[in-house]
Amino acid sequence: MISLNRWNFKNDYKKKVRGLKRRKEELINYISDITEHMPNPSESGLGYWHLHLPFAQSYIYSSKLPNKFRREIMQILIDRVSYLKSIKSKGQAEYRIYALVSLPNLFDSQLVVYPHNSWFDGFFERDSEEQKWLPLDKSRNLIQEWELNCPSDIQIKGFKEIISEEDYYSEGENWFIGELN
Repeated sequence: MISLNRWNFKNDYKKKVRGLKRRKEELINYISDITEHMPNPSESGLGYWHLHLPFAQSYIYSSKLPNKFRREIMQILIDRVSYLKSIKSKGQAEYRIYALVSLPNLFDSQLVVYPHNSWFDGFFERDSEEQKWLPLDKSRNLIQEWELNCPSDIQIKGFKEIISEEDYYSEGENWFIGELN
């Protein structure tokens, strides 16, 4: 496993984090309830459906949060992608389902359902002055680095994201896990 300190996910805090088990169960229940049935991408008004993590940003970014919990969040997203794939009806065959895992900004991670493959036309091509996505080296693998379980029929693409605006600059990684072709 590659050092997780690449993103300064320090876990030297020894005090137990209160409510961690409860929050994980709430996350699982919330995401499971919302995705018990296939979400309808046309109902959102955006033309696609997405679900952000139901946590306070300060909680996800806390140095007290163990990496084990971050790993579990990623695994929950992958598991829901797999579940949603398994319940697609014939009428939903063109739906594309994926999870976006954003590092180090795990708070920005989400589940997404697109109505059809055409939404991906040019989607991964981000090369403007304000936002660039550079494909990560093929040797990088989020699944191995974080010791996650991922079904073999799910694709993974990783990008280094650079956002450079007048008064803001950030670098991170976006990992797309799901039906990407």
